Amino acid sequence: MLFKEKIFLSNCDSVREQPLNEVRKRMLIGLVFGDGVILSPNIVFDSLGVSSVLEQKNVIKFLNEEGYGNFVIRGLNIENTKSFAEYFENLPNTYKVSSFNGKTKGELTSSELQTLKYQIHTLDNVIKEVNPKYENASIVTNSLTLEIQKRLSDLEQKKGLYGSYFFNNEEYLDFLSKSQKLISRSEWYQFLSDFFKNELLKINTIKNEIIDPAYNSLFIYSGEGFIQDNIKMLDKIPAQILSAGVTFNALRNEIELIKYAYDKFEFISTLGQLELAKFITGKAISFIEDEMLSFSSRKNWYGLYPKLATKMGLEVK
Repeated sequence: MLFKEKIFLSNCDSVREQPLNEVRKRMLIGLVFGDGVILSPNIVFDSLGVSSVLEQKNVIKFLNEEGYGNFVIRGLNIENTKSFAEYFENLPNTYKVSSFNGKTKGELTSSELQTLKYQIHTLDNVIKEVNPKYENASIVTNSLTLEIQKRLSDLEQKKGLYGSYFFNNEEYLDFLSKSQKLISRSEWYQFLSDFFKNELLKINTIKNEIIDPAYNSLFIYSGEGFIQDNIKMLDKIPAQILSAGVTFNALRNEIELIKYAYDKFEFISTLGQLELAKFITGKAISFIEDEMLSFSSRKNWYGLYPKLATKMGLEVK
């Protein structure tokens, strides 16, 4: 595997409106290359493609055998929920349903509500087969705003915020003052649009570099990570990875994947072929551990891990 961390698949988030095949790719990549995957409840029932992956026979086999315990669903008040049908019923009418163009639950027509409930019923039947581990996320009312403020403060100390984020210090302080009572990510999105009006580049920059990472970090614990959308090589993933007929054990050691990596699967452009091959295969861990004089953190693997994390859009807590 490439990562020892369990990975929160934030790049499957329904607000990104990824088509089914893209969500499917991201799910499979998380299962194959990570030490397990974490999904929020809304990703599970409000994203196209998740059910289609979970009902694959090889995925069911993997998650019940060698990958048992590696599939985690983590969110607010999910631990003792008996079904996603029950979970959805308990959501407030203000919940935004991304798969229906961001309508709130209360705005759905009777037909749309019926369609969504049918999808959730189907999901409940599928998910029983993969034995997910349900965990409550430690999120309080102002968790997101506190995390956003922390990230802005860290950036200000490291490299400054003016230019790409704010015009000057006065604008920054005004931004902080007016955003104190925001709670949800959708509220933050709306606030950005109102505050910066037609500055689309700035709005998208803050969304991608501050808001989304802050939100995603709320769902992971220390030693876990999340992947965002800046995976530039998804269209180059070999067909083997998407094949329902290939077992996950075979995938991880698939010689064709290594051959492909030499020419086209460029995770880290500065690495030579030998290093890249060893890094991608299951031999990576032993290779690096044997070579290092003092093994304290994989973040310092001769600079390899940070490069990989950057390429893959991985952030480790």
